Amino acid sequence: MKAFFKNASKVSFTSLFTTIIVFLLFVCFLEFVSNDVKIIRMTAKILIPVVLIFLMLNPISGFIYSFFMKGKSKIIMIFLHLACICTISFFAFIGMMFRYFVPFAP
Repeated sequence: MKAFFKNASKVSFTSLFTTIIVFLLFVCFLEFVSNDVKIIRMTAKILIPVVLIFLMLNPISGFIYSFFMKGKSKIIMIFLHLACICTISFFAFIGMMFRYFVPFAP
């Protein structure tokens, strides 16, 4: 494990990959939450906060590790992590607005 965290490019790429996969799974899971199945709603009450915390911290850690990379892919990884952070922040903002502040929310 120590060798993994010493290699900044592996950590940065793994962080980007897991962020994208978890975000896509999270969006797919939100489609199921609209159903009236009680077990899905109970699971969502626990899973959504945990996944949102992961989706906030994981791209930030990958973004920080991107600065320690060497080579041509440093700038690309910095921009990709920044895009992930902005995308997740945008969807969280829109979700909060539609849930709590807009009267015609679903």
